[in-house]
Amino acid sequence: MPRFGRVLLKLSGEMLGGPDGHGLDQAAISRIAAEIASAAGNGVQIAVVPGAGNLCRGAGPNPSRLTVSRQKLDAMGMLATTINCIALADALEQAGIPAVHMTSLAGIPESIPFRHDLANKLLADGTVLVISGGTGLPFFSTDTAACVRGLQIGAAVVLKATQVDGVYDRDPRQRGARRLAKVSFERALRDRLAFMDQPALALAAEHGLPVLVFQGHGKGALAAGLMGRAKGSLVGNEQE
Repeated sequence: MPRFGRVLLKLSGEMLGGPDGHGLDQAAISRIAAEIASAAGNGVQIAVVPGAGNLCRGAGPNPSRLTVSRQKLDAMGMLATTINCIALADALEQAGIPAVHMTSLAGIPESIPFRHDLANKLLADGTVLVISGGTGLPFFSTDTAACVRGLQIGAAVVLKATQVDGVYDRDPRQRGARRLAKVSFERALRDRLAFMDQPALALAAEHGLPVLVFQGHGKGALAAGLMGRAKGSLVGNEQE
C-alpha cells in the first residue's frame, strides 16, 4: 500500500534531460512517465511540478549565465516549464494514464489555467496533473511553486526528487557528511540546509507541509519515492 494518498512531486528539469541534464531526452521522459503511471495505478494521487534547468535557469540556485535581466530571465524559466509539462503530460497519456497540464500562465497551448477546485476534482478522479509556470511571478523558484501547489491541493507531502539520497548536515561531497533521516523545519532553516530554497522551506514550515527528499534517478527510484518506500530524509515539525 502507498504511504501517502496525495502527493506533490517536485522534479528537477535536469531529470527530463537524460544523462547530461540538457534538453529533452525521450528515454528519460518515458521512464519518469512510466514510474508515475505505476504509482498512480496503485492509488497515489499525483501532481507534478517540474523545474526547467534542462532548458533555462531562472530563479533559484545555479542561475543562468545569460546576461538577461532577472525578471526577464525568470519569465523565460517559467515559459520553459511549460515545454517540460507538455512533454511529460503526453508521455503519461501514452503510458495509459489520464493527465492534464495546468498552468499559472495565460495562453499556453495544450494547457488549462490552474484552479485549485478543478485540480482537486481531477486528482480525486485519478488524473495526474502536471503544473507549469511556477508561481507566475519573478523571484520565486519552482521549489516555492511546488509548496504553493502542494498546499492548494491538500497534498500529504511534497516529494522532492534529487540526485542525492536525502538531506545532509553539510555538502554531501565533503568527508564526514552525515545523512539526516529526519530534520526539523527549525534546523533546516537555521542551518540553511541546501536541499530547497529558503522561501519555499519557510512556506512549508509555516503551514506544516512535510517535505520528503529522496534520490529520484535510476530505474525504480521515482516509483519508490512516490509510494513512500525510498530511503530519504523527512523534513517536518518533528524533532530529530
